[in-house]
Amino acid sequence: MIIGVDAGALSISDERLKVGVWRVVFNLLRELSHLDKENSYRLYSFRSIGREVMRYFGSNMQNIVLTPVTGWSSLRLPLELFLRKPDVFLGLSQSLPASRSRTIGFIYDLGFLFRPDVYGSSAEKLAKQTKQLVDRADNIVTISQASRQDIMSCYHLTGDRVTSCYPGISVIDSNRRIIRKRPYFLFVGSLNRAKDIPVAIEAFASFLKKTQKPYEFILAGGEYWPDPSIRAVIDLYGLQKQVYKVGYVTDDVLAEYYRGAMALVATGFREGFCLPAAEAMACGIPVLAIDRGSLKEVVGGGGIVVEKPEAELLADAMVRMTDRKIRGQFSRRAIALSKRYSWKTFAYNIYKIISMVPSS
Repeated sequence: MIIGVDAGALSISDERLKVGVWRVVFNLLRELSHLDKENSYRLYSFRSIGREVMRYFGSNMQNIVLTPVTGWSSLRLPLELFLRKPDVFLGLSQSLPASRSRTIGFIYDLGFLFRPDVYGSSAEKLAKQTKQLVDRADNIVTISQASRQDIMSCYHLTGDRVTSCYPGISVIDSNRRIIRKRPYFLFVGSLNRAKDIPVAIEAFASFLKKTQKPYEFILAGGEYWPDPSIRAVIDLYGLQKQVYKVGYVTDDVLAEYYRGAMALVATGFREGFCLPAAEAMACGIPVLAIDRGSLKEVVGGGGIVVEKPEAELLADAMVRMTDRKIRGQFSRRAIALSKRYSWKTFAYNIYKIISMVPSS
């Protein structure tokens, strides 16, 4: 069969955007290119996918660049699918163009429905394109049971249309760690409003007051969609010398930050999965999270998940994590639980779905 793929995410050149969906698309296609020896793949994009990315894919994957960028998903891609129809189409960017092919649509989360206020002007666009995907897709894939339940509930779907497949882990190779003068907690991800970073900083301020210990809080991630309230809460609590933004970092450096951290802090409003939590756990780093979206499901016993989004509860969890014995117990559980998350397994599950979809 010929498999068409929305690989537009891989056209991105800004390093700050190579998170979340980019990671899922890249790793899925890399594994599929080696796993699937029967089908050929057309990777549609609005700009050429760089050689530094394509070199990871097998000869069964061909990049097809469709121009112009304007109207790419609404006009140019549908036209290509009409003129040269693939047997199956994978909508990997949480959107699905009109097509005569059998379709598999990917939905990563529905945060924009639950908290449209933190998504700004993009909330309406995301809601429209996701509803369109639901209406068009023969099969829907998501990345956690929590997201699967959200999708079925919000769109009134039966379980046979929606499959949950856990994604994998990328940055676990380095045994080195970042050496800082003071121990630190870590946040990893885009520094945008959907991550609710201010509540984590407020919790950290309370933690410092409770313990009177010289800790730092490191924020690792790009600010393509900056959240001005992060700086405001840092200034409010006078934490300019305790909270540091290190920006986007490469996977090698990120692994070092993970391995040196006391714990990863995850506070997103409605995470579909939270790749940083899984990556930290694979490095033996416990996770401190709020029970929202998929976080409790992903973290499990690999950290402390507080029931309410309250800074004091999160601060108390930080205090507990400074106990070496307690942290060691969570660390061992985190490593064991992280083995659930594998890109090879993820790709194999998607391959099975592709194989079961009758070609049009």
